[in-house]
Amino acid sequence: MVRVRAAEVREGIAAVLAEHKPQHLVRADVHEGEEVPGYLAAGIKRITLVEPLPQLADKLRRRWPDLRVVQVACSDHEGVATVRVPQKTNLAGFDTPDGIPVAVLTRRLDVIAPDADAAVVDVQGHELTVLSAAPWGSLRVVVVETCTVDDPAIAPLHETVVDVMAERGFAPVAEFARPYDFIQRWAYGRRTSTGGEVRDVVFVRA
Repeated sequence: MVRVRAAEVREGIAAVLAEHKPQHLVRADVHEGEEVPGYLAAGIKRITLVEPLPQLADKLRRRWPDLRVVQVACSDHEGVATVRVPQKTNLAGFDTPDGIPVAVLTRRLDVIAPDADAAVVDVQGHELTVLSAAPWGSLRVVVVETCTVDDPAIAPLHETVVDVMAERGFAPVAEFARPYDFIQRWAYGRRTSTGGEVRDVVFVRA
């Protein structure tokens, strides 16, 4: 496995998506949409962007008026919940230990995009909850952020996600790793020395 920068992760994922030619991709949570140009270049015909923070959702609508933007947080139920936004970044998360609290609407992924055949799930530790309410009847390709360090505010453990996806009939076809300790410094200003990795894993229905 090759460690790459965030931009290279986006490029790599877009390349794998282009190989599998999804028709409808849903992305939760998309933040500022850095990877959207890659999705468009991959030839994906329909793209649904999910972002809970209103200022970011508005920015996405202005930049890509032809794409569908849904201002909610993905979860396993419909309702209202509180996310926290770190001072250094806009990476809102349910399990983020500190930051500014923001009330957001929640909705299931299979309600937001019931016919999506591709999903990208990077939701700061809430990935397994989102996946529990995904549109499994139509999904063919799923990208999930995972972590080799037990940190609920970043992502679920890599091995756990691989097992869950295997139970759904999906196998990993590509992984892109970034240093966990660098992400801790960048996102939260914390200094750690774990040697761990944050891994974006592309799964395809076996």
